[in-house]
Amino acid sequence: MRIGPLADLAPAPGRVLVLRPTPECQAAADAAPVSPGSPSFLQVDHLDAYRAKVAAGGVHRAWTGTAGEFSCTFSAAAYAEALTSFVSRHEGLRTWFDLSGEVPVRHLVPAEVVAFEAVEVEAPADWTGGWEDLLVGLCDEQCRPDSWAPFLLGAIVREDGFTYFWGCDHAFTDGASQLMVPAELGTAYAAALGAEVEPLPDAGSFVTYAAAERQIAAGTDPEAPAVREWVDIVSRHGGRLPRFPVSLGLDAGETAPVRVRRWTALEGEAVAALEALCRSAGGRFASGVFTLLAHAEQRLTGSSDYLGITVLGTRSQETAMSHGWFCNFAPVSMSLGETFAETVLAAEKAFETARELARTPVHVPLGAMVAGGVLAPTELASPQMVSYLDVRKFPGAGTTPFDTGLHFTGEGRTANASLWVNRFADRFELATQSPDTQPGGRAVATFFEAVHDVLAELGLPVRPVDADQIIGTGHAGHGR
Repeated sequence: MRIGPLADLAPAPGRVLVLRPTPECQAAADAAPVSPGSPSFLQVDHLDAYRAKVAAGGVHRAWTGTAGEFSCTFSAAAYAEALTSFVSRHEGLRTWFDLSGEVPVRHLVPAEVVAFEAVEVEAPADWTGGWEDLLVGLCDEQCRPDSWAPFLLGAIVREDGFTYFWGCDHAFTDGASQLMVPAELGTAYAAALGAEVEPLPDAGSFVTYAAAERQIAAGTDPEAPAVREWVDIVSRHGGRLPRFPVSLGLDAGETAPVRVRRWTALEGEAVAALEALCRSAGGRFASGVFTLLAHAEQRLTGSSDYLGITVLGTRSQETAMSHGWFCNFAPVSMSLGETFAETVLAAEKAFETARELARTPVHVPLGAMVAGGVLAPTELASPQMVSYLDVRKFPGAGTTPFDTGLHFTGEGRTANASLWVNRFADRFELATQSPDTQPGGRAVATFFEAVHDVLAELGLPVRPVDADQIIGTGHAGHGR
């Protein structure tokens, strides 16, 4: 599984089919009953942003997806049956929101009415760039939170197999959910073709998860330990949330089109060598990741005190296989040691603190800090985020649909350059969704070069940073 822009997919030409709800299913979905209770906190944020984008006449691109290859024969009937089985299992995917009033109202489509059929769409005359325009257009149209279905499954069919492509509005999915699509879709498709497969474990309820999240928030007062810890961390950093350590060249409140920029830092045995360094220092690979980022930032800013906001999964045993937004944000705060090894120990403790803080919905401490004057409301607009994933650990790793897969996001506009740090079976990689401008590209290249230098000083065979390729001037500044 790769993680990058949709343009990296480059599928071979073929017939293009998409799966749509049958007319009977669509009618039942449109009339689906109200599901009591509030959306999750992150869903509310997303729905508010969606409404604002639509009201301003903008294009909603807050969708995400995966695509990859199946090397078996394509059957439209089996593909539709597989999607029906897949969606029926997941409450989160059977949801849409009525946004006509002030408060979002959730509707839940009954599992027993879910049914899909294959519809062929016209393939582009010029396949070279046309396939991407087609897929983006299909996702723009389908992947929205205020109608059902808010996702899209399609196939590019050839005689020797097919490319699957899946997109979903972000209100109903997170990155981990996306990386689980190839395995579950592959299992459902094999079963639909008549193969014997191991039954999948039950998928827990996202509606129940959202209600539990609200209950935790209601029971957490401003003096709770988790809130006090957040206040202490943010206060130590001047009442500011993290920003990218190099100026992206944008004015306050300005955004630019997104460009995904990636750099493969280590390959093969060098990745294991970095893990060995982390282990010998008393930490884990994840602690080494934040140590690496902290020392790179120190090279650029001179700061010896690091603050990052990271994304942490919140799935339980019951929701391990569920699709939805099962994550939270928490601070990783530490003082840097004199050496990489010393900072690894500090990062290990900081990461454990972050895991504890992630038990409390982030909206509780953020709200308390804004109300108490610790944090200005403007700080919430676009904080710097760090997501670390060990892609090797996801179900389906080692299978063709997963290993040929690409995880992508819709490319709208951004004011930031949040980081995806990913470990794959054969490499260690950093990526950003950053402003598609020359200053934005130079800033990302500068940061990657600082990370490069930290790894080089550790004696690791780090790959060079190709600044020209990272800046990518071909589209810089379009639509700014």
